[in-house]
Amino acid sequence: MEENKVNTAEPMNDGVELGKSQVLPTKLSTWTKIKKFLFQEVTIEFTPHQQKVFKEVKDFWCQDITWQKIKDFWLQDIEITL
Repeated sequence: MEENKVNTAEPMNDGVELGKSQVLPTKLSTWTKIKKFLFQEVTIEFTPHQQKVFKEVKDFWCQDITWQKIKDFWLQDIEITL
């Protein structure tokens, strides 16, 4: 019958070896799983038409708004023909 010999000079880590290639903790928390899901890398590819529309929308939302533009808009002459 074989004896189970344990080397007492090496500490036991409950099956987890600490080294440069292993990372602790062995069990992930729920918050870590949520963060990994929410902040994963996403790659989006547009067709040429989608790129054009996206650029137009972005340019519209990112335009500079000045008081002069607001004044010109509100005080413009409107013609009503019946």
